[in-house]
Amino acid sequence: MKTYQHTKPFLLIVSTLLLLTSNFAALAKHEQLKKSLPLECHKIPNHNEHLCFIVTQNPDGPFDDIVFYRMDKSGGIALLGSKIGEGDNFGGFDFSNGGKYMWLSWAEEGHPHFEFYRTSEFLINGTETKALKVLSDYYFDDFKSFTDDGEVIYLLADDAYENCDKAGQGISYQINTETPEKYCVKKFSLISR
Repeated sequence: MKTYQHTKPFLLIVSTLLLLTSNFAALAKHEQLKKSLPLECHKIPNHNEHLCFIVTQNPDGPFDDIVFYRMDKSGGIALLGSKIGEGDNFGGFDFSNGGKYMWLSWAEEGHPHFEFYRTSEFLINGTETKALKVLSDYYFDDFKSFTDDGEVIYLLADDAYENCDKAGQGISYQINTETPEKYCVKKFSLISR
């Protein structure tokens, strides 16, 4: 095959252009993937910030790894760290009525436990923040109240105790005003007295 002197430089230029084009296409796909991660964000009451997270499946088992972010009012995002499920699945988070406190929920085999934090500390120190308290009550049913005073009141499941009076400290009956149903409720404070 006969080649001409101007063919070699032409092929070199075309090869370089093809290589550059494929690199730009690969970079564009990479950037697109970064922007398409599904952040779930919740506004913090009485704050100009949101707490956001991404749930990822851990490759070593059927549990979640969670990556937390803080989003400011202008949309800027800061990484707060991650938590590895280690056998637990992430159940979500919520804030006290004014946003002073928050909880993160985890569940192992359907039994939830809750880690309580000061929201401002979690927004600064992220997942390195030490929990104020951990609620791990096998009979937990639902929260009744969670206030900025640090008071946590929750309902126990119907089958929790035959006699609520014998269930320990911080437990009492409450009666639903709409029905004559009694509820067994438990109460504690996040503030050490």
